[in-house]
Formats: sequence, C-alpha cells, structure tokens
Amino acid sequence: MAPPQDLLVGALLDPARTLALRPREWNDVLLLGRRHGVLARLGELLIERGLLERIPYKARGHIRAVCISAQSSQTAIRWEVTKVLRALADVDSPIILLKGSAYVMAGLPAARGRSVGDLDLMVPRNKIEEVERVLTEKGWKPSEMEEYDQRYYRDWMHEIPPMRHPERETVLDIHHTIVPLTSRFHPDAAALLAASLPLDNPRLRVLGPADMVLHSTVHVFNDEVGNPFRDLVDLHNLLCHFGARPGFWDELIARSGLHGLGRPLYYMLRHTQRVLGTPVPSETLRAAAPGAPGWFLNTVMDWLFMHRFVPGPLDRPRAGAGFAQWLYFVRAHWLRMPTLMLARHLTIKAARRIRERFERKPGEEEDA
Repeated sequence: MAPPQDLLVGALLDPARTLALRPREWNDVLLLGRRHGVLARLGELLIERGLLERIPYKARGHIRAVCISAQSSQTAIRWEVTKVLRALADVDSPIILLKGSAYVMAGLPAARGRSVGDLDLMVPRNKIEEVERVLTEKGWKPSEMEEYDQRYYRDWMHEIPPMRHPERETVLDIHHTIVPLTSRFHPDAAALLAASLPLDNPRLRVLGPADMVLHSTVHVFNDEVGNPFRDLVDLHNLLCHFGARPGFWDELIARSGLHGLGRPLYYMLRHTQRVLGTPVPSETLRAAAPGAPGWFLNTVMDWLFMHRFVPGPLDRPRAGAGFAQWLYFVRAHWLRMPTLMLARHLTIKAARRIRERFERKPGEEEDA
C-alpha cells in the first residue's frame, strides 16, 4: 500500500485516482488532507470533475463538510472586504488584497476549497496611519500589546499590529510591504503597488501575477507558516494558472531580480516540482539557477524543506522532524532581522516568559 502522503498528493494531482482507493487508504487521505488544510481543495476538484458521487458515502460526507466550511470562510471574507471598503471610502488609497483573500476576490483557481481566516491587505506606507485611524473610528480594535511589541511591529515589521472587529471577530492584517523592514530581503514596495491590478471595484486591487507568486514564495519559504503543504499547493495552482499566460515566466524571473528574491524563487521552483510535479519550463529553471546556494547548503535545504512540505506519517513523527522544525524556526528568525537585533529580541522574549512564569498564580499553569 502506498504511503498516505503519496496517496494525498496523487489525489490532488489526479482526483480520478480516488476511485481506486480502499477504505483504509480513504481514511488516511481524509485524516492527512484535513490535517494539512487541503481536503476541501480535493473536494472541490472532485465536484468539478463529477466524481464526488462516485466515492464512498462516508468519505463524501467528510468532504462535503469541509467544503461547506471553506465556502463559509470565503463568504465571511467577502463581507469583511465590503465592510473595509465602505469604512475607507474617504481615504485616498488603493487597497491591495494579499494571499487567500486575493485568491478569493480575484476568482483564481487557487481559491477552490481554500479556507481564509484573516483578511490581509496592503496600502502605501504613507497611508497606513490614516487607514489605521479611520478603521479604529469605524469599530475595528487595535491589538493590545506591550510597548516593545508595538515598536517591533511599527518600526521593524512590514505591517502594523493586527486589528480585530469586536462583532465579527475578523482579524485584519494591514501591510505596507511584503517582508519585514529588517529582513535580509528588500522587495521594492513601490514597484509592487505600481504593478498591482484592479478588480471590479477599481479601489480594490491584487498584486500582479509575478508579484503575487513571489509574495507567496517569500512567505512560504522564509517564514514560519501554519500550513506549509497547503501553501505549497497554492503556489502550484498559481504557477499552473499564470504559467499559461504568454510572458509570465520571463516576467517572474525579471521581477525576482527587481525584488532581490532570486534565492526564494529558486527554492520554490525546485520544491513545487519535487513535491507536486509543477510544470516549469526548462529555460525558467536555468534562469533561476543563479539563485541556488552551494551544493552543501542546497542538500541541507532539500532535507529541511522535505520535512516542511511532504506530509508525514499519520501515526508517528518522521525521524528528525523535531530538529527540522527547530532549525526552520532559527532560519526564519535569522532571515527576519540582523544577528544583534535578533539576539536582543529573543533575549527580551525569553525574559518575558520567565517573568510571566514567576508572576503566574499557583494553579494557573495547570488550568491553562
């Protein structure tokens, strides 16, 4: 019997394969697909190809439930986008949707079965204080946090502290660029804004195709993300969709050079191909090759990304998974800020955790 991870990847790439799954294999696909946030994606593919009614009844019930949940999250995000547009009606600023909300509002294939939690958007940096002030006046609440954390967001990060609407409990992440200001990478925020594309409402925009792929790339390959396999599937879907457009692959290489994202682009093209068989033109792979690290680091990163993106066994952690997770945590922070700043940041965070432990009342830790 094939490993569960192979069954899941095979089902996502060719949903007709599910018709040959045995009950035990279906159980593995359902558990692993739910764990990694792609079960609704599989469900939408089965519906699209007229296969849902041909799979076992119990599997059909699970898949319909997660599809309804994903559709509900997309309805909620559409409503939140509408509310934000109304709230910012008098603010002279474009509103650029990012990540899942962009896929949904632009009607991209990557939105099929995609659950969307937070609403991520981007505005010019010189407009972000006005946007925050107006949204606060309209009912969104800024996050309450200590002074150091406020400074961390406002001076060093690529976004302000998250805002939340108290009635709908929707989290709003407002960006002014796509990576932290202290990052080792420095994309051109003005170029991102200039190349963005309008939706039906011209004030509502999304990043251009190449920039959208690069934003997802730097998010997935540089940051700690909750669903790395799902996000890799997003990238696969974006590449398959945009890759059919004339000039896209040349634009992707050119924009990666403009934004200084050659290394993340190399990793992304390499691992979408390795894990999901994404069709990438050979000339694009050659053009991205200068972004590769040396052979030793490349080997280490292959091992590390294998742990990140290949769904592991259901019954036990893959050998080395804990070390890989720690190493990825260290790498993500190292990419996020210079060494001395990182050392200071981690020291402050550690001191805070120690202080909170000593300030905790007896019995609180057990109740948590």
